[in-house]
Amino acid sequence: MMTNRNSHLLTAMAAFLVLFSLGCGGSDAAVLPDGALPPDAAVPPDAAVPPDGALPPDAAVSPDGAVLPDDAAVIPDATVSPDDAAVTDTDAGTDAGANGGLPTDCTGLDDFTPCFVVTAPDRDYDICVNEVCVSPGCGDATCNTPGPHFPLADTNQRLCYDDHAEMTCPSEGADFYGQDAQYGWDVTNDSTVRFARDTTTVSTNPVVTDNVTGLMWQGCAAGLTDASCATGTVATYTWADALLYCDGLSYGGYTDWRLPDEYELDSIVDVGKDAPSIDTPAFPATPSNHFWTSASLSGSPSIAWYVSFSAGDVQSFDKSSTYYVRCVRGGPTPQPRRFTRDTSVSGYPVVADSTTGLEWQGCTAGWMGDDCTSDDTTVTGDTFTWQNALSHCGNLSWAGHSDWRLPNRKELRSIVDNHLASPSIDTTAFPATPSYGFWSSSSFAWLQIGAWLVYFSDGSVANPPKVGPTNYARCVRGGH
Repeated sequence: MMTNRNSHLLTAMAAFLVLFSLGCGGSDAAVLPDGALPPDAAVPPDAAVPPDGALPPDAAVSPDGAVLPDDAAVIPDATVSPDDAAVTDTDAGTDAGANGGLPTDCTGLDDFTPCFVVTAPDRDYDICVNEVCVSPGCGDATCNTPGPHFPLADTNQRLCYDDHAEMTCPSEGADFYGQDAQYGWDVTNDSTVRFARDTTTVSTNPVVTDNVTGLMWQGCAAGLTDASCATGTVATYTWADALLYCDGLSYGGYTDWRLPDEYELDSIVDVGKDAPSIDTPAFPATPSNHFWTSASLSGSPSIAWYVSFSAGDVQSFDKSSTYYVRCVRGGPTPQPRRFTRDTSVSGYPVVADSTTGLEWQGCTAGWMGDDCTSDDTTVTGDTFTWQNALSHCGNLSWAGHSDWRLPNRKELRSIVDNHLASPSIDTTAFPATPSYGFWSSSSFAWLQIGAWLVYFSDGSVANPPKVGPTNYARCVRGGH
């Protein structure tokens, strides 16, 4: 069970000082060489512990440093029964009839192929995962979606930062070159073209189409309606009721809504903003708080993943908690075998991702060999400060390529396999991956001394300081 991260006081200097003085923890905790403890993400008891220095991952604070409400103490007048739909499974039992021609056996079928399975309670959204027909939200990690099924969206981080503040974006070869704002879709596209908000088809039930991922979103958080989401009372639900709400939702002229998985919900996080960390013209009146996903935590079926729109964290908590909901529809697009590991350049493996089009360094930085067990003597150590991780990837020559870079937060989170833990990654494609934190190229917009980190102990996303603690890195190329 996680402790409540929102109880941490987050002032910039206090947080920074506390992070360097952490030294407590259970006697059986797996501790990094520097003696650091992880953020209190809910991981299986024997999970490896992330590196030192993570700011409280939830970072539920306002820009002026005020602590936002406690996990369970969300907007005081919130209710659990929105006006636009009741919490009932309106299709319960209907799947037991004709399957509409959908397969019941996924043998030989790609992940995300629509299929047919009867569950209790029953839901419309059934897909193939690892050649088994599952209904995401079944209650444990076996039916979690295996990754994104859509083109990866960029982060919308359009400013550059040094290790503590905003800076003019550096030129190639300069310190801090290669960060998030210097690569990707955002470099050549204005932020206003990402989302299309439709408030005319059904004026009280606006919908938002993501022009990058192709997903369509409920234009107001559950409980709110009208063009600006100013009518009604925002609602919160337990995890089970959130699943039923989306499955039974009739909204905007559509009835095929579902609770998003964490890859889908994370796709609309705006890493360039906080409180709320979302495009507010597209998604007005979004609470700066936690929204449920359909995914359960591996090894802990009583815990589910959420995305926090206070700062953009991806974390997990007990399913009995009441959080906010935004439903999604669209897709899925069947995905063939995702990762292909290429060892044709001996000692320098690469991994091609057919879903995102990215190519990954096949070993954690600092290691090499077809099985990633040989020390790369050209690299000093195997963990880095954020600045050094940027520099390492920017200067890397690997498998005949020299256009490597440090991945942004969403790229790095895309290779998490949330069926697994310690490490939460496909170890056939990425062998010898440490169950610790890996740097991304994305800075923490609210407190620029921090940068986003993905923990491969469980897949959580947090924001430790850039200076002081060292973490792992894995470089990437392509996709921009």
